[in-house]
Amino acid sequence: MNIKSLLLGSAAALAVVSGAQAADAIVAAEPEPVEYVRVCDAYGTGYFYIPGTETCLKIEGYIRFQVNVGDRVGNSDTR
Repeated sequence: MNIKSLLLGSAAALAVVSGAQAADAIVAAEPEPVEYVRVCDAYGTGYFYIPGTETCLKIEGYIRFQVNVGDRVGNSDTR
């Protein structure tokens, strides 16, 4: 057995194995059911049930953002 036939046999075996993987059927996963957020009226407006539980939650607040633009006059010792 020479090296040429060994390489040719290895390449043929690799092609057969990779071809068998490509022939596998594609199975699409079924989508999971969507659980929408329910309104919790027990505590008033703005409360919602956490999905999968019977716990009510209210998230509120505000966001503040400030930008200052200008030139700094003087050296680094004066502010």
